[in-house]
Amino acid sequence: MHRRRTLVALGVALGVALGVALGLAGCAAVRARFPGPDVLFVATPEEVSLEMLKIAAVTPEDVVFDLGSGDGRVVIAAARDFGAHSVGVEIDPKLVNISKDAALAAGVAARTMFLWQDLFVADLTGATVVTLYLRDDVNLRLRPKLLKELVPGTRVVSHDFDMGDWEPDRVQPVRTREREHRLYFWVIPGSAAGAWSSEVGDGGPTPLTLTQTFQKLAGTLGGQAVSGRLRGDRIELLAGGLTLRGVVRGESMEGEAVAAGAAPQPWMARRRID
Repeated sequence: MHRRRTLVALGVALGVALGVALGLAGCAAVRARFPGPDVLFVATPEEVSLEMLKIAAVTPEDVVFDLGSGDGRVVIAAARDFGAHSVGVEIDPKLVNISKDAALAAGVAARTMFLWQDLFVADLTGATVVTLYLRDDVNLRLRPKLLKELVPGTRVVSHDFDMGDWEPDRVQPVRTREREHRLYFWVIPGSAAGAWSSEVGDGGPTPLTLTQTFQKLAGTLGGQAVSGRLRGDRIELLAGGLTLRGVVRGESMEGEAVAAGAAPQPWMARRRID
């Protein structure tokens, strides 16, 4: 796992470096493509930056993308204080240059990259953590991209602004000398909606039907109402006195079933093709 994540991080770094080089080579074209920032730069206080990375539980195995990275402080903190590889995406070329200089001064230039780019067209391949300090309307415009391009389990942290009806998995206040800030945290959910055939232990198949709204699940299991949640690719369903826990892997789910007063039993489900 460590080697795979390292290769991913190196691949991201090389890809970003190439993107920066190509971007600088075509400055005129890039300038024409970027009419101006959607959000004016307001620096995130250092203590808030650190709390954003803490709530995401960043480790040296992570690749952190800061969308709208400003002067680079979140990107630099991720590399300096958590050992992560980190990428900043910023539309203002002056701030990109300031960020590069700051990363060099902090001794983390080798683990950081800064892209002069519109965040709505940024390639998020390889990201395991995404941080944001934008606006609520910009977050809503960005939301479909995050859900489409980020793999299940990717952590997203937004400073002060939520994602509309996408309920956060956690909200954390952070008090600074100036005011109270709020951090919104999500884990990109997998896909579990649809018709399944569920089996517990040696029992026969039981129809399982699920609808999904972001990380929330609802449906029926053999006529019994079901509710549940996804956290990345991990699923938990409640059906009466039965709890199903497992991992979603494409067209299958595997885990265990726990009923009150009984030992756990193997559980699996496969998507039905009717």
